[in-house]
Amino acid sequence: MSRIPVPTLVTAVFLVLVLVIYSVTFQVRFSEAAVKVRLGQASAASVIREPGLYWKLPPPIEFVRKYDTRMRVLETPETEVKTQDGQNIIVGCFAMWRVADPYLFSIRVPVEREAEEKLRTRVNETRATVIGHKRMSDFVNLDRERVNASYTQIEKEMLDAAAPGIRNDYGIELLRVGVRRISLPQEATQTVLESMKQEREKLAARYREEGKSLAAAITASAESARKQILSFAERKAQEIESAGVKASERIFEQIGTEDKDFFIWLRYLEALEASLKQKTTLFLDSQTDIFQYFVKPPTGLELQRGAPAAGE
Repeated sequence: MSRIPVPTLVTAVFLVLVLVIYSVTFQVRFSEAAVKVRLGQASAASVIREPGLYWKLPPPIEFVRKYDTRMRVLETPETEVKTQDGQNIIVGCFAMWRVADPYLFSIRVPVEREAEEKLRTRVNETRATVIGHKRMSDFVNLDRERVNASYTQIEKEMLDAAAPGIRNDYGIELLRVGVRRISLPQEATQTVLESMKQEREKLAARYREEGKSLAAAITASAESARKQILSFAERKAQEIESAGVKASERIFEQIGTEDKDFFIWLRYLEALEASLKQKTTLFLDSQTDIFQYFVKPPTGLELQRGAPAAGE
């Protein structure tokens, strides 16, 4: 019997040792969680979340299922959904999720592709339910702030409706449900555009009516103010005129009858002197009293006092 060479024997022993170690150990990475299954049975206590190297019994006594616990994104196909007011819209959504309970996940959906299909079904059902309670104007509107607020509310409602059931049934934590894209079927586009046009026309009509009402209020206020100002000005003018008449009457009472014309003429001269203190061009109407006094000044006073008459 030939002896086995020592190098070959060492290599064989090393390979057997590696295989034994490989069959009784497993590694959990920081992005994974593992479920140790013994004789086909597992429990919540058999879940390993901490990264590191662990021991196990060799198959078929024990084997390990590993699951990626990082966040993943699932997209749903764009499908038609009917709104509350009977309009069809095409909606595409996405879901962000991760494995939160590896033990429950391993029981309900041991294959991750099956988990994605179940998650996609739940999201589609929730999408149809939530959007079915919304109106077309919540999605298609010229008010961008209203549309953004509507999208945010819809995403929140879908998350709140789907997350608890998915967590309890599959051990999946649903982190977010978002609206990826919303479009209109070709046959509905014209109807929506017409509806938006009518809405804009109603809004424009309302603004025009509000403008007319505001203009009428401003006009009425201005007219009232104008009447008050005119009334005040007329009253003040009458008061000033009345005061002037009374003052002139008091002055005339102190002047003899024969001197009144001369006094008036002097007052006109004083007014003319005040007007011509600076370089002034004065235009007089030939029909006014002041013009007549300058053309034909009063002479009765000079004649009565013995002054020479004009032309003597």
